[in-house]
Amino acid sequence: MNKKIEAYELMLLQLKGLLEAESNWIANLANSSALLNETLEDTVFAGYYLFEEGELILGPFQGRVSCTRITLGKGVCGESAEKKPH
Repeated sequence: MNKKIEAYELMLLQLKGLLEAESNWIANLANSSALLNETLEDTVFAGYYLFEEGELILGPFQGRVSCTRITLGKGVCGESAEKKPH
């Protein structure tokens, strides 16, 4: 089996264990971003932006300092969010 597929399958099993052990959504976002960062090679940003009041607000993540608020339609994340139904 492909090493990348094996790594992703292991990551999914680890994520399942993390989510079963904890019900708090912030803790789960934080741990899942850390797991993504550890698993995905050459990752610059592993985390979440949360949609609130018409904009994206930085949530738990791993990586370098990032934009705290992104207007819909601005940049890659803002354009993607604008095109997806909320």
